Amino acid sequence: MFEIPAGKIDAGETNPLVTAKRELEEETDYRAEKWQRLTALYTAPGFADEVIHIYEATKLTIASNALKLDDDEFLNVHLLSLDEAKQLIGSQKIVDAKTVFAIQHFELNYNNY
Repeated sequence: MFEIPAGKIDAGETNPLVTAKRELEEETDYRAEKWQRLTALYTAPGFADEVIHIYEATKLTIASNALKLDDDEFLNVHLLSLDEAKQLIGSQKIVDAKTVFAIQHFELNYNNY
């Protein structure tokens, strides 16, 4: 499954940006010099109060060359252009709702800068 880096806010983390930075490094081994909050979304309003915060991370560098995965976690990192990501949505290879939302939100609102 293709999915943007994501994860739960840990105990003691009150700023979603801190979580985003941690998750990017844990799941991709990249760090970003520049961060921009794009939007947030509710996963299932009326059913749950979970909010997902979406950020754009740019000016990436490799953190350590060693992913810090949980024992039951298996990840492959793929770097995709916006066009490649849209093609994967169209071919139903990206079906994760937050990932589809983030890609389409970015295209609609930020793709021209």
